Amino acid sequence: MNTAASTGHASISDWLAASLNTPGNAHRQWAQTTVAGLALGRRFSAVRIADELVRALAEGARPTTASAVLASLRGPVVHSPQGRAFYALVPPSPPVDIHFFGPYGEFLSLGCFLYVPRVGADQPERLATYWLIPMAKPGALCDPNEVVDLITRGTAALDRRAES
Repeated sequence: MNTAASTGHASISDWLAASLNTPGNAHRQWAQTTVAGLALGRRFSAVRIADELVRALAEGARPTTASAVLASLRGPVVHSPQGRAFYALVPPSPPVDIHFFGPYGEFLSLGCFLYVPRVGADQPERLATYWLIPMAKPGALCDPNEVVDLITRGTAALDRRAES
């Protein structure tokens, strides 16, 4: 990895780790494993998006990949294959109401923790959590309006599928 990339990774890691009262705990977890449990609701929150919803959008009229579908969120997305969910990182207090999405999405904030992979862990390995869409720079989060739109479109696609 070049120096600029490692500097960028370090600043992103530091920013993410600062979600904890003791950021060193996150750095230790990343050094020992591939993930760290980070507190939500302070620096960032997350929206859990069901794999099923993303697959429905990817299999739509113009088939594509999950990463292409989720690129519309314009921010970082973590994939947990074991949990069968994607997690879009969003601002802690989004300007739109994203607190309830029905069975395909859930807003996670204060009082919740999310296992976040170390920066640079962007390749799926078995069932390990990884960055499907890496964080570009500290504080660069998904657009909450795009998250609402994606879940609305995905829910409609799943409802149409259930009706047919």
